[in-house]
This record gives sequence, C-alpha cells and structure tokens, in this order.
Amino acid sequence: MKLATLFLSTSCIFLATVTPHAATPLTSSDLVAEAMHKNPEIRFYEAELAAARGDRQTAGQLINPELSTSLGGMSIVSQVDGIAWSATISQVFDFPGRMSLRKAIADRDIGLAEMGLLQFKSQLANEVRARAGDVILLRRKEVAALSVRERFEALIHVLIQRDSGSVSALLERRILEASLLTSDRTLTDATKAVREATAALAVLCGRAPDDRMSLSGVSTSFPTAPDLATLKQQAARTNFDLQQKRLNVAKQGLKVDLTRSERWGNITFGPYMGGQTAGNTQLEAGIVFSIPLPLWNKNKGNIEAEKARTQQAEALLGATLRDLERDLAVARAAYLAELDALSRWRPESENQFAEAAKQADEHFRLGAVPAATYVEMQRGYLEAIDSLIESRRKAWQHRMEIERLTGASLTGESVTPTFTDR
Repeated sequence: MKLATLFLSTSCIFLATVTPHAATPLTSSDLVAEAMHKNPEIRFYEAELAAARGDRQTAGQLINPELSTSLGGMSIVSQVDGIAWSATISQVFDFPGRMSLRKAIADRDIGLAEMGLLQFKSQLANEVRARAGDVILLRRKEVAALSVRERFEALIHVLIQRDSGSVSALLERRILEASLLTSDRTLTDATKAVREATAALAVLCGRAPDDRMSLSGVSTSFPTAPDLATLKQQAARTNFDLQQKRLNVAKQGLKVDLTRSERWGNITFGPYMGGQTAGNTQLEAGIVFSIPLPLWNKNKGNIEAEKARTQQAEALLGATLRDLERDLAVARAAYLAELDALSRWRPESENQFAEAAKQADEHFRLGAVPAATYVEMQRGYLEAIDSLIESRRKAWQHRMEIERLTGASLTGESVTPTFTDR
C-alpha cells in the first residue's frame, strides 16, 4: 500500500513537471513591456547614447601638458668643456570659446542619441500594438472560415450516410464537396495569415517565431481623427524625425562657429629653463608663448564645407516637414474612408450573418433549403466577415500610422463617423 502511494505521488510530481502550463493571456501593455525588455536593437541605441556621453566628457578636457628636454655638450675655445641643457613644460589651450562650442556640439550629439532611443522605443511600441491588433482580427477571420468548413464537412458526411442514389442527391453532394474545397483554401489562407502575423509579433517581443501567444484585452478601437491642422500641429511638436532634424540644424550651426574659430589654431603657453656649464655656469628661464598666424591657411575650405552641410540639414528639415504633412493627409483620409465603410455596418450585423449561416445549415438538413441557397449563404457569410475584418484591419493600420507620424496616441471613444472630404 505504501509502495503504491509512493508511486502515485511520484507520478503526479512527474506529470506536473513535464506538463506545460497554460499560456498566460497577454495584453498590449504586457507585449510592449516584453518587447522593451528583450528587443536587442534597444541595446544598440543605449550604447550609442553612452558613447555620446563619453564624447561629451572628452570635449571638456584639456590636452595633456607636454614636457620637452635637451641635453648636450658645449665647447668654448680656451675654456673648459661643459654641459648644455634645456627643459620646457608647455600647455596647449583652446582658443577662447572653442571648448564651449565643442561641449555644445557634444550636448547636441547626446540629444540626438536620446531622441534616437526614444524614437525606436516609440516605433517599437507602435509596431507591437499594430501587430497585436492584426493578430486578433485575423484570428476572428480564421474562426469564421473554420466554422464554415466544419459545417460543409459534417453535412457531406450526413449526405453520404443517407445517399438515396438519385441524381439530385449526387449533384447536391458534389456542390457541397466543391464548396468544401473552396472553404479549405479560404481557411488555409486565413491560417497562414494568422501564423505570419503571430510570428512577426513574437519576434518583436523577443520570443521564438513559433511561440503561440494567448492574447487578452487587445482591442482595435477607432476614435475619430482630429482635423488635419490639429494633426500637423501635434506632429510639429512630437514627431521624432522633425525633432532630430531640428537638433541637427542647431548642431551644424555650432560646427560653423567652431570651424571659424579654428582659423587661429591653439595657444601654447608654458615656462622654460636652460643652462650651460662650459667655462662658467649660466642659467636662463622664461615663458614660452605661441599661436599660429592665419596668413595663408584661413580655414576657408572647412568653413564653406560646414556652411554647405548646414544648408543640407535645413533642406532635409524642410523636406521632412513636407513629407510629414503629405503622409498625415494621406493616412487621415484613408482612416476616415475606412471608418465610413465601417459606419455602414450595424453592430448586430456580424452576429446576424453568423446566425443566418447556422440556420441555413439546420434548414438544409431538414430539406427546407436547397443546396444552392445553403452554399450561397455560407459563401456570403465568409465574404461579409472578410470584408468587415479587412475594413477593421485597414482602419487599424491607418490609425497606427497616424500615431506613428504624430508621435502621440489618438484619444477618445471608438466611433465610426461619416466620411467628409476636408
């Protein structure tokens, strides 16, 4: 008895160990947090920020002083030979204001690195939410396709069992078999789309591509889009590309000032001492001061080059602003168009189509509905659900694109406003 009890306990422990736990449902916030923690590209941007901070420390440091010495002999006629020596300690100083400019440029580099990190995190979170919503919608399409396929398959089995041998019964069965093959294709495409979207989401979150994630609380809401002028104002404040381009323009302006100051080169200053012991002992001491004179090389080439780069940075800023306004207008118009299509769907339409497909199956089994009507109802149900889900997918993608371009989330309750050309 004790041996049996021990065996049972051991078996339970073993089964508890090898049986996988049910996957914990994940929300959009869980997925975003996991992606932030595991995504390897974030480490690249963090390292770039650390490098920029290291360059900032270097920009504020003085050049190490330089010690130079010389030792030799000296011979004077009719005098005792002796030693001649000299020693100089010199410190190189930047031209006044140049170190401040280098520090300011390094600060802009830190700002650009911080902006790059924030931009990547924002786009990663946006991509994770977009993929999660897409997975939810595609799974609904897969469920609808699977339900239709199962109805066709079950009904064919029933017809085979009660085959009367008549031509009409045979033709009805062939119609259903052909429809089953079509539904197989629809289900296969839906399943492939779900697997592809799930794999992309899993990789973004640092998981294995074949990880089957259980999603919960992931919704695809569609708040109304503000007018285009409001979106432009929001993007002007929070769009990451614009902020980076502005920082780059400011950095190039500082580089022009730094290049102008480099016409005078560095200032060298320090004490020196020398002496000789040939005949008698002589000592000499003083101060060394030197600065290059910009007589031939006035650094004009580098100054012009930095001015040209500043013009390029300003041109890129203008081009980015132009492209941003265009992309916002396109994304907003597409979003409103999809919302207009969704507004024509009544809230109960989806359930009504599903119920109609079930009723068609029940009445066909009773002989009240012909095969053509049954098949058309199942096909119509699939096409309607496909149209609805595709409209929601497109609307969701356009919403995510607007949020990516503006750098901010659309707020408000989910609505389906009438499309207006504004």
